[in-house]
Parts: sequence; structure tokens; C-alpha cells
Amino acid sequence: MLKNSVMKELSFQEHKLIFKYIHKKHNFAKHIHDNKYMIGICLEGKNYFNMDKQDFEVTKGMVCLIPPNTVHSCKTTNIDNKWQFLTCFIPKDFFEEIAKSICNKSNFTFKNYFIKDNDLATYLEKIIRDTLTHEKVFDNDIIDFITLFCEKYMTYKEKIKTIENEKFEELFKFFKEEKYDLKELSFYDMAKVMNMNPYYFHRVFSKSIGLTPQTFINFLRVSKATKLLTNYESLSHLALECGFYDQAHFTKEFKKYHGVTPTKYKNI
Repeated sequence: MLKNSVMKELSFQEHKLIFKYIHKKHNFAKHIHDNKYMIGICLEGKNYFNMDKQDFEVTKGMVCLIPPNTVHSCKTTNIDNKWQFLTCFIPKDFFEEIAKSICNKSNFTFKNYFIKDNDLATYLEKIIRDTLTHEKVFDNDIIDFITLFCEKYMTYKEKIKTIENEKFEELFKFFKEEKYDLKELSFYDMAKVMNMNPYYFHRVFSKSIGLTPQTFINFLRVSKATKLLTNYESLSHLALECGFYDQAHFTKEFKKYHGVTPTKYKNI
């Protein structure tokens, strides 16, 4: 029985999978999951997701799937003073390797991303609970769940909007190759990579991606800080290393994306 929030990062082959149980409600600002699918199940409470300019209500027993690199946010509400959520984060390459073995196509998407399916919900809950309890990846079950999900809900209609669908290939190549100093990075640098007027770039990027350039830069900084969190004793030093003004600024931005402070996240 899981009583407290817990998070485990476990390896399977060359992949790293993350599993979480959260028992206190959090709100999550607009963000993306970098090259990871998030699959979750609501155990208690209610959730209001915004994704692809649409609102979705997720209640007890519903399964949700958030594609990688897709801008979304979530507000949560207690029901009878309770809110609980189980999630797993699956690397894009691993998930899509399984999906493509079913359809042999790369342009797949899904009929629904927020689903009431009792059988899949029960199976997903068991997989995540067993993984967190035993601290081992039940790879056959994970592969089986992804297969069942894809067979039931995969389609080929217009794909959901992600940052990968936009016309900023050169810019995201720049980010992927880490050709920048995160401490100094600004939207002026981003505009320069795209050879655009900075203010025109700001408007086009914000409209196309769904995040302002500064929000995206903060996301990059939080992502780096998350990876380095266990290596630093001093949060103020980590904050400066990742380009934040100070520890207070770092904590504020970190909480927007993870729903908890860096200290609490580190201790989960």
C-alpha cells in the first residue's frame, strides 16, 4: 500500500522510465514532457487538463495519455478532501517502437487522450503500483499495456499539435545540440538562430508553440535543474548554474512545472 508520494526512475535496456504516485493535489502550469509519453490514472479527485487549445475533465478511474513535446497544463481539485494520481513517463523511442510494430506507420495519433476504460485503468494501476512497490520494471506488462492501448485507440486522423510540428526545425536543432549558454540564453538569441526580427519572432513563436520564448527558456532551465538536483547540496548554487536569478526564482519556476518545491521533489 502506497501511503506517501513516491517517484522512481528505473532502467530497462537503454531506456529510463519514471513512475510516480502523488497523493496531494498540485496545479501544473503550461509545460511539455521532453521526448516522453506520460500515461496516468486518476485514483481520487478531479483534474482539468488543457491541451491543444481544448479543455478536458479527468475524474476517478480515467486514464490519460500526454504525447511528448505537447504543451499542456493541469488544475486539480480534491473530492471529499482526496486527490491521488499515478503516472509513468515512457521514452518516445520505446513507446513508438511498440506502436509502429502494430501499424507499421509513423503518422499515427489517438482517437482520445482522456479515456474512461475500466479494464485499461485497472491494468495500468496494477503495473505502476507493482513497479513502485518492488522497484523493478515489469517490462512485459508495460509492453502489453502499450500494445492494448494502441490497438484500441490508435488512429490516423490529423495529429495533435506538438512543438515538433512547427516550423522551427533550425531552432530545435540548436537546442538539441546545446549550442548555447543557458545562463545567458534569451529570446534575442532564439530570434538570431531563426534569422528573424526579435519582436516578430516573439509573436510567431508564442502563437505557434503555445508558450512564450521566456516560458520555454524557463522550461529548459527547470529541465536541467531537475537532472542535476541530486548532485547539488546548495539549491542557490544550482539555481545560478541553471540561469535563475536566485533560489526564490528557481523555486517558483520549479513548482510551476512539478507542483512541488525542489526540496520536496528531491525527497520523494
